[in-house]
Amino acid sequence: MSKPQPAFLSGNILGIIFMLMAVSAGIITSIIIKGLAPIATLLVLLSLRFLFSIPFLTAMAYFKRGMNLLQVTRWDRLLMRILAGHIGIIFWFLAVSNATLGQATALFQSSAIFVTILSPLILKEKVGIYRGSAVFLGLLGIIMITNPFQGDFNIGTIYGLISALAGAILVVLLRLLGRTEEPVTVALWHNLVGAIGYPILMIYLSDVAMFNGIIASSFLLMIIFGIAASFVQIGFTSAYRHGEAAVLAPIRYLSVPAAALLGFLIWNESLALMEILGMMIVVSACVFISWREYKLSRHPKPIHPEPQAE
Repeated sequence: MSKPQPAFLSGNILGIIFMLMAVSAGIITSIIIKGLAPIATLLVLLSLRFLFSIPFLTAMAYFKRGMNLLQVTRWDRLLMRILAGHIGIIFWFLAVSNATLGQATALFQSSAIFVTILSPLILKEKVGIYRGSAVFLGLLGIIMITNPFQGDFNIGTIYGLISALAGAILVVLLRLLGRTEEPVTVALWHNLVGAIGYPILMIYLSDVAMFNGIIASSFLLMIIFGIAASFVQIGFTSAYRHGEAAVLAPIRYLSVPAAALLGFLIWNESLALMEILGMMIVVSACVFISWREYKLSRHPKPIHPEPQAE
């Protein structure tokens, strides 16, 4: 008979622990990407990220599902998830490499705003005036983060916006997949495609020497890279399984100020006042959207009685 789970490691507390793990792992991943970007091509970065995440994810999937670790029922939705996921991660890598760490993180986290826009179109969910207003303010904040009025246009902010849009589509697809598939299996398929596809392209484009050089000089760092990338996916999935969205949202968006601070400390990246205000608006809008969704989920839809025959 298994021991009961301690009260202090249940519900929202456990959700917060998993969310902190995911946020920390995401920041570690971003720092490694940004550090390697000057010496590695995009294909090398992607190959390293996916190859080194496979062992840990495979172990987790086997622990969870045994020999059925790759079994799925909705291949059509899985293929769309894989496509959206890879578009998102490609542009996320490009955003981190070209924009400041704070800008890239804030833009990526703004995907909650685009999820709210897409939900009525794909999931047929209703969006009221409160969440609609938050979306409007969030879009204003996104414009401020990209700071189009500054002298030098930064292509990294456009990459960040594309990654946020792809991330929003991914969230909607994951909601659909969550009805029929095990999350760890979906994550494993996504990573397997990357672990096979990107190295093949890398070999074809003759980037193998660069790849081998990075592994030879930073093998331990690459192990951390792969584990951190795996923890991001497992952490977010586990957090929302145990904790309430309204409690977890403020923890999730701690990644924005944390990334901005680390970008300043490590690479001396500075942000304009408009960009900082934009980040604050985006984070506030996303937290409000999460809180509003949580409040609505607490109120079940009224059941209309069947009309009685007279």
